[in-house]
This record gives sequence, C-alpha cells and structure tokens, in this order.
Amino acid sequence: MIKDIEKTLIEGNLRFQWKITQDLENLEVEEKIPKYPVLILTCMDPKIDIHRIFQLKPGDVFVLRNAGNVYTQDMLRSILISIFDYHVKYIIILGHMDCGMTKFKLTELKKKLLHKILSNSLSNNSDVFSETRQFFKPIVDELRNIKNHVEILKRLQEFFPEIEITGMLYDVNTGWVFEYEKFKDFSVIWNFRRQYETILTEKKYQFIDFFNTIEHEIVDINDLVKPLKESEVNDVEIEQFPKKIVGEHAEISNISEIDKKKKDNSENERQKFELKQKYKVQGIIPKIKVPKIQFQGVKIHIPNIINKRRERMNKD
Repeated sequence: MIKDIEKTLIEGNLRFQWKITQDLENLEVEEKIPKYPVLILTCMDPKIDIHRIFQLKPGDVFVLRNAGNVYTQDMLRSILISIFDYHVKYIIILGHMDCGMTKFKLTELKKKLLHKILSNSLSNNSDVFSETRQFFKPIVDELRNIKNHVEILKRLQEFFPEIEITGMLYDVNTGWVFEYEKFKDFSVIWNFRRQYETILTEKKYQFIDFFNTIEHEIVDINDLVKPLKESEVNDVEIEQFPKKIVGEHAEISNISEIDKKKKDNSENERQKFELKQKYKVQGIIPKIKVPKIQFQGVKIHIPNIINKRRERMNKD
C-alpha cells in the first residue's frame, strides 16, 4: 500500500535528519550550480546512481533520466534550459548494459494497452503499432543507442559550437564505466561483449595507474582497521547508544560489539586475500595498498542534565 511506502520513505528521511544532527551528513552545496558544467542523460533504472558511480556530490552536475536514456522533446527542453541558464558545456549520454528497454515487448503491450491512454499522442486513423513504438522508443542495442544519440545531440553544435557531446557505457554488474573511445568502433553490443575481457583488462591497468597517482592517500592494508585501545573504550561514556551509528563499515548497537571487532584479527587476512584476487591483472598484482578508509567516529549526544550533574560532582 502507498501508506507503507510513504512510511518507509519518511523513516529514511528521519534517519537522514539524525545523521545531519550528528554531522554525518550535510546539506552544503556549492554556490555555483552545477559545480561542473556537465549534464548527464541516463536511464531511469534505479541501479544507475550517478552520484555513487562517479563519487559526486549534490549540485555537482545535472542529471536527466528516462527509460533507455533516449532523446525526446522534453529532454531537449531541459537541455536547452541547462545551456541558456546554467551554461552547461558538456553533455554525456550514459547508457548501461542489460538495459530493460532492449527487452521491451511491444506486441504484448499493444494487446494490453487501452487506445484511450494514448489518444492524445496518436493521430486519427494512424498505425497504432508503429506510433506506439515511436511513443515508447524501445531500443535494440545499448551500444548503438548511445552512439545514435551522441550523433543526434551533436546537431546542437550548429547553434552552440562550444558544446561537446560524448557517451559512456556502464556495466551494472561490475561497476565499471567505459569511455566512448573504448566502444565507439564496435557496431553492436555483441561485439563489445565478445571483447569484454580484453577491454576489462585495459580498465584494470587504468585502475592500477590511478593508484599510483594517489600515493599520498593510501596506507598499508595492515593499518586499515585499528582496534580501539582499552583506555579509549573505557573513556566512552554512553547515555543511550543508538543503533547503526558507524555507517557502512560496521553496525554497533552496544559497546560489547566494539570488543568483538577488536578481537577479529582474521578479518584483515580476508581483506588481503580479496584485494589480491580482485585486482590481479594478468599476473600483475598492485602493492597491497588500498585507498585510506575513514571510519566515522562515534558521536554521542550528552544531555545537559548529565553535564550539570558532572559540574556538581566536580564542585563537591
């Protein structure tokens, strides 16, 4: 029921508000919007989280979404507004592999769809099937769809020569994003899939090169998880210890779970093994170093009544 969905969303917002009060989240946005003069046209698939994929913040770029990341008149309306009012200079068509619009069964839809639903969109005495196809715009091939829309949007350069358009392909199963240069010479997605292992190997080399550029940000894997010292644990005073206060790396509901994590020495060994397997590239293994992981500290609200009690005890 919609009330259940509404309840779930509101509870999520309440968690968001709690994180704001604990300085785990903030609403700060750059004064200039967008921060980068970029607009990304992508699919409505909920697995395509632009901010997570590219590690962006709210306000960094414009994002437009529809089924199959296809060009429409309404998309043009939004694109023109972004160019005129927000000085966007770069447009990226971000498609993804295994797109649901390639599996769109127009024949079955035609049987179930009431003509009245599309009465305002279809002309009189029209070929309902062809116009229904034109309305829903199913795609046959994700790669060709990206390339076609890059060419379509390049027509804007006749009026706005400063605009640059490119495409990217996202693999929802691995998290890799492939630049236009990686797939532009393939005519269909099948050819890309056939060469996928070779292309992925190149991306892994790119990943290793990236590691070398962030040398100042990396630490030895043995330093990833440093258990709290006994004195640090004893110094933590808790009035009410809320659940899920450490974020994605751990879920601590009471102080005893901190002790468990202190004793979990095998976890580091498991992380080492997984990193070696994940980043092994044709016999080449990067140094056992990983990006520094910042574990958010436990931030505890102490009511004023406790502070006053402490003041009285100190006076005594």
